[in-house]
Amino acid sequence: MISEACLLFNYHRWLHVLWVLLVGLSPVLLAQQDTQPQSIKIEGDITLGGLFPVHSRGPAGIPCGEIKREKGIHRLEAMLYALDQINSDPDLLPNITLGARILDTCSRDTYALEQSLTFVQALIQKDNSDVRCSNGEPPIIPKPERVVGVIGASGSSVSIMVANVLRLFAIPQISYASTAPELSDNSRYEFFSRVVPPDSYQAQAMLDIVKAMGWNYVSTLASEGNYGESGVDAFVQISREAG
Repeated sequence: MISEACLLFNYHRWLHVLWVLLVGLSPVLLAQQDTQPQSIKIEGDITLGGLFPVHSRGPAGIPCGEIKREKGIHRLEAMLYALDQINSDPDLLPNITLGARILDTCSRDTYALEQSLTFVQALIQKDNSDVRCSNGEPPIIPKPERVVGVIGASGSSVSIMVANVLRLFAIPQISYASTAPELSDNSRYEFFSRVVPPDSYQAQAMLDIVKAMGWNYVSTLASEGNYGESGVDAFVQISREAG
């Protein structure tokens, strides 16, 4: 059993662990080992999941590409630092240590979905009644840790894909960057929340600028995916409503 003292790494040691476990893994190695999630695991009384785009989307045939330092590594560091601060404060959660299982989404929705199945393993009932060891005894299968909530993901397409699975197991999900208006539908994503405003607010701000400048014709440019396409749709819709 790992003592609580071992869990209270300082900030610089977190950086070392990150670079060894994540940055040091090449895209080719990740492709060869995509059946096993590349993760950071911290033991604790309560386990939180984390989804971060540590790598960008890889080329054809390779799930993961280059390292994303600002939107990937830095955000991951922020979660680790927050856990460190909470666990080191005896007044916030007395006698409770927060743990984590943090996964790399590689900025790809399908890859993130495959990796995030780790979060629901403990909630899936498995029938091992027919499994026996060589001596006839039933095997001792360690039970995976139960994740009580997930922090992430970054991209809206990734959050949408993961949210569709987590909702089946009633696991709360809080995103730090996903802004697609689709995620505001509480009937479909009742366990999803976020700490950033949806794109509908951004579209309204764009419309306000157009009206203030007196323009009657504009062109839109958007990235492929839920974020860009949904953002443009929201802008077009409210523009039509505004005449």
